[in-house]
Amino acid sequence: MSLNTMDRRGALRAALGAAGAAAAVTLIGSAPAQAAPASRRSHHPSLPDVPGMVGDRWANEFWYQYDEISYFNPSQEMKDAVAAITTPFGGFTQTYDAWLATRRSGRYPRSFLETIRPVKDAFEVLSRNQKAVYEQFYGHDPRGLVLAFQEFGQGTLFDPRRPAGEKVHMMNYTPPEPTHAYHRWHPFLAGFVLLGMEPRWWTHINRLAGAAWELQSLAQPIIDHDDNPHLPRRTVHHITAKWLRRDRAELDAAFEVYPFPADLGK
Repeated sequence: MSLNTMDRRGALRAALGAAGAAAAVTLIGSAPAQAAPASRRSHHPSLPDVPGMVGDRWANEFWYQYDEISYFNPSQEMKDAVAAITTPFGGFTQTYDAWLATRRSGRYPRSFLETIRPVKDAFEVLSRNQKAVYEQFYGHDPRGLVLAFQEFGQGTLFDPRRPAGEKVHMMNYTPPEPTHAYHRWHPFLAGFVLLGMEPRWWTHINRLAGAAWELQSLAQPIIDHDDNPHLPRRTVHHITAKWLRRDRAELDAAFEVYPFPADLGK
């Protein structure tokens, strides 16, 4: 099974470790809704200019390199891991449905954990590979990680290095249908936690994924547009803080709702 059969980026997210939800909320206190120029972010090495690129240079590079290992040029090890996880569910697109069924059966999380425990090694492959990318770019910059997800959700990172249909770093979708990818990502994030793989780490990323989902739901960025506007700064901060305060049970409940968060914009 090729990763190219999956929703873009939907399965293979990882995270920067955080001290917990309460501490994470403080990371957004002074983060701007619009990224600072690379020249003002001296804690990051300089990167060569890319003509036509729009948005934070470092965040663009982070999502570019993430896609390299998880979508455009995944290793055989990564392909095999995704196949091992998703095949029992009937394929990647069925993974969320299987997770949701266990929620509605009243046997969650036990029944979901029973299903994924036999492929724990595959989850560990995803964790190890994704962690390397996150640590490379944001291992010493937790505020930057929050910003990267905020920009991703708003669709404000335009990268001309990618082919048509992929030039904005954002969750993919097929208009007029909303994206399914955040929901298909959630069972993987929940699975890491249930399998005992750095639960605080993965829960933090689950919170950021939720914030990006709500930001994208509000912003409605357009594929391949280099001028998708930012949402108001207050809106971005409010939504991010709301998600960073949620515990695991609240995250599970939030992702039962499709296509938009139940409390969208509130």
